[in-house]
Amino acid sequence: SKGMRQRVGLAQALIGHPKLLVLDEPTSGLDPVSRRDFYALLDGLAADGASILLSSHALTEVEARTDRIVILSGGRMVARGTLADLRREADLPVALHVTARNGYATEIAEALPGAIRVEGDLRLTCAQGDKLPLLARIAGFGDKVTDIEVVPPSLEDIYSHFSRRDGQ
Repeated sequence: SKGMRQRVGLAQALIGHPKLLVLDEPTSGLDPVSRRDFYALLDGLAADGASILLSSHALTEVEARTDRIVILSGGRMVARGTLADLRREADLPVALHVTARNGYATEIAEALPGAIRVEGDLRLTCAQGDKLPLLARIAGFGDKVTDIEVVPPSLEDIYSHFSRRDGQ
């Protein structure tokens, strides 16, 4: 099976504690548990000082474990840097999900222009630079708010931004 061949290939690649690993779509065909084990293995290698170059379209799974990212579009490099660098450069909106205490959603929605109600939750987006002032305003509602989730642009959002900007 493809998964078995991948495991054998990986085992061969890991013989002798390599200093550099180059992996192309290494988790395609792996189930979620194998995938998690695979990344735990990579985390261990990275902690031991190995450099790992990983090419992947599974952006959500690599997002949390990258030091530096290079985005290629049409065979050309269109962006590179840390995830934080790319988030700053792309300057995409940040989403905020605000959970109002029962009975307060309307009041809070009226005080936050642009908020969209989704059941008890309020969804807002703001520019990166407005995130902290907006959080301060929401915190000002005190216990009328039970939760705030800040959702930064994902690596997929960033990838789309840089590859679209390039006319792809």
